[in-house]
Amino acid sequence: MGLRETICAGVLISASVTCTADATQSEPAPSLRVPVAPLGYVAPSPFYLTARLSSVSLDFIDKDHLLFTFRVPGLMQRIPEDPVEDEDQTIRAVVLELPSGKVLTKAEWRMHDRSRYLWWLGDGLFLVRQRSRLFVTDKTLQLRPFLNSETALESVQLSPDRRWIAIEAEGKKEERQSLASTVPSFGDARPESKPVQIFIVDAKSRAVTARAEALDAVDIPMVGDGHLLAIEGKHNSWIIRYDPFHGEARQLTEIESSCHPSEIAVSSNVALVIACPRSGNDHLVSAINLEGRVLWQQRWESRYIWATFQLSQNGSRFAYSSLQVSHPVGTLDPVDQESIERQLVGVFDTFTGKLRLVKSATPILSAGQNYALSSDGTRFAILREGAIEVYDLPPAEEDPGAERLPPKK
Repeated sequence: MGLRETICAGVLISASVTCTADATQSEPAPSLRVPVAPLGYVAPSPFYLTARLSSVSLDFIDKDHLLFTFRVPGLMQRIPEDPVEDEDQTIRAVVLELPSGKVLTKAEWRMHDRSRYLWWLGDGLFLVRQRSRLFVTDKTLQLRPFLNSETALESVQLSPDRRWIAIEAEGKKEERQSLASTVPSFGDARPESKPVQIFIVDAKSRAVTARAEALDAVDIPMVGDGHLLAIEGKHNSWIIRYDPFHGEARQLTEIESSCHPSEIAVSSNVALVIACPRSGNDHLVSAINLEGRVLWQQRWESRYIWATFQLSQNGSRFAYSSLQVSHPVGTLDPVDQESIERQLVGVFDTFTGKLRLVKSATPILSAGQNYALSSDGTRFAILREGAIEVYDLPPAEEDPGAERLPPKK
């Protein structure tokens, strides 16, 4: 299916964005392809299609280098002292030079579960998780200690500009009062605290800037020096509030939604607020900035599920992946293997909502991470048809409503 057919068939049904002239051209060819079979990559069994397990990651180190990690199939020797509930897997990491596709560095890491294990920190750095230990690495693939937790890590999240890391850790047992390590500590949890402890950590200094508690692991849409929060109002209205880590909270805007809206931060100043209309299962998406201005609005179809995102570090673009199913899906509707048709990834300009490129990823990976954006948003990579395909994109459109400084004389 070509790009025009993909967009117009309904990847997104938008009240403000239609199939523009540049979107109706023939499907663009990748600027380069790197076959993955010679690297040792083997596609996972379709059995794992709905499991949402992490077995792949694809990220730009810089515009001319990629980090590709993937599960290597095969039997593993059990470590005697390891917990019996471990689900070990071997992850191979390779640094690829572009455009040649040459392998510059290679390493293998033993992971003890199937949850997400790698995050792009920006500026050529990556965060790697092994159980409750976090390491930092770069194109050398050497793992250097970053932070250790004495309790199980529930979640690791990064702000779009990679300034902040939200670390959520189990805090149930009184004897586990601290999340200490031989590297800088990120806080002490009170014995009477709730089950999940949340720490906002400065990515560079590793200092804790804020702390919270929750009954369960939660998503934290970090923007600027704080986060967004939706507060229920009257008659299906919701107040979108900005809570800085230090200082007074303020209201940004008010939206209508028949469900609790979700907030996805896509830059240091812009977030998507995803709401439910009064009827139907589609999603109403509004991009808002920290001044409360609505930049654009779109309607995303309900037959696209399990969204994941990749963000450019400069905030100019984001890539949105979802699985296309054969029928509209409500919040509580089950999804089986037979109903999943494909995985689509669209690249958007943050400030205008313009859809620049749509590609299907193969194999379908329900946990995402099989696509990447460069730091400045001008290169996009995707695992597709037996290769890593790289596409060059023009610069993103800027915020049309932003104030412009007069040119220097």
